[in-house]
Amino acid sequence: MFNSFLQTMVKQMNKQEIITVLEELNKISGFRVSLHDADYNEIAAYPEFMNTFCESINRNEGEHRKCVECDRVACLNAQKKGETYIYRCRHGLTEAVSPLYNFGTLSGFLMMGQVATNENDKKNAEKALCSLNYPDSAIKMCTKDIPVVDEEMVSSYVKIMTICAEYLTLSNAVSAQKSSIAERAKKYINENIENKFGIAKICASLDCSKSTLLTSFKRTYGVTVNNYITDVRLERAKLLLLNDKKSISDVAYECGFADQSYFSKVFSKRFGLPPSEFRTNEKD
Repeated sequence: MFNSFLQTMVKQMNKQEIITVLEELNKISGFRVSLHDADYNEIAAYPEFMNTFCESINRNEGEHRKCVECDRVACLNAQKKGETYIYRCRHGLTEAVSPLYNFGTLSGFLMMGQVATNENDKKNAEKALCSLNYPDSAIKMCTKDIPVVDEEMVSSYVKIMTICAEYLTLSNAVSAQKSSIAERAKKYINENIENKFGIAKICASLDCSKSTLLTSFKRTYGVTVNNYITDVRLERAKLLLLNDKKSISDVAYECGFADQSYFSKVFSKRFGLPPSEFRTNEKD
């Protein structure tokens, strides 16, 4: 069974193959398993979303930045050591990361994490939420799905993870990323702004998960994907409104808005006046 699993690992993997591999690792370990590029951006993960505790922590902007930095430092340590690095996150959950190489060049990282090794770890997680003023009922709900894995088993699972990472490296199965998910998403948005598209279409185009896209983009540019899309659409609209030959409806359509009414609402909210008045003011 394990040989079959490793054979899957050594293929030149597409997204579905990667997710299948991560799912198998998750089944035998209980860890959330994720694949990251060399810039620490998450490419794929199973389960797709973090457990409720980590999702709750990451909703706080300050905590999110600290968690991202913690993972970044762990990846750097793994890269420096050239082997799997086991560590505890800022709130006491156990995680591990292995560097991956493609023909000798760092191509990414394989990560397993977000588990407790005892009930005290869960209590520390509860304290973290308490410090963010979460009510007791919400705290219990947010921490109940944190897996508890015996330390001895953690060691065994990490060994399996290390073997998988070594096979990925030796087979050059994961190519080095020339640009991050965030950079490619931004390029896609800028080049397709006249079309109607949403998060799902961007993810399909970039072959990444929704959580990967949202986290990578916000981390890189400090703004959400949806807000950036709206910003680009509105800036394009301002330019098109200078052309008297285009109707407001045409401008809305060419900027990818669903209809003129919604376009006018968003435009007015952003600039304090409707598109028609903006056009008149710019002509005066």
